[in-house]
Amino acid sequence: MSLSRLPIVVVMLGLAIAAAAQVQRRAYVPKLDSRCDYGPPLTTLEDFDLRMQTVIVRGSTLVSTIAGRNGTITVDALEVRDESQGSRALGVVITMREVNRDDANKLGEANRSYIDYEEIDPVTRAWDQVVKTDDTITKLNNFESRYRTKGDFEIVVFRQTPGGAVAASISGGYCERARIFLSLDDLIKLRHIVVEAKKRLDEIR
Repeated sequence: MSLSRLPIVVVMLGLAIAAAAQVQRRAYVPKLDSRCDYGPPLTTLEDFDLRMQTVIVRGSTLVSTIAGRNGTITVDALEVRDESQGSRALGVVITMREVNRDDANKLGEANRSYIDYEEIDPVTRAWDQVVKTDDTITKLNNFESRYRTKGDFEIVVFRQTPGGAVAASISGGYCERARIFLSLDDLIKLRHIVVEAKKRLDEIR
């Protein structure tokens, strides 16, 4: 091999080694406690909650907890303040915990959905419409009515079998969603709890 070709061979050999190292490099795995890559914040509350390099103050009041058929639902009135910028956000956080599928005596991880203060009234109006769902909304055997908030909290009323009972569920959370099944009465009760949370927030506005 001529000396003039030696640099070319060295460069090609280096590129081959780098390519092999790239193939063998282990895929990135996020930390267990890190937020999943769900995209930008969906609500103002979440935007405040995720801010960095600023002083964030978070206040909350537990309003009530409901036991669903396969888990629990907790509603808190929430205030988040950015002390560095002198701004704040108000709203409701709904925390859902499903019963562990491997152990019915344990609850799984908490899944949270945020509702900004300004969205509470539109959500409760839509909620009222959804809970009225029955077999008069369609001539087909099965039916479903749903509403999803800006923060991806979903309310559903449905019947899956002809002549069967009308059921309800809520779902929410990031990455791994929780879905809790409820009776219609409990879905209405949950709506009233969200309204009560708004009253708590009205006291501090």
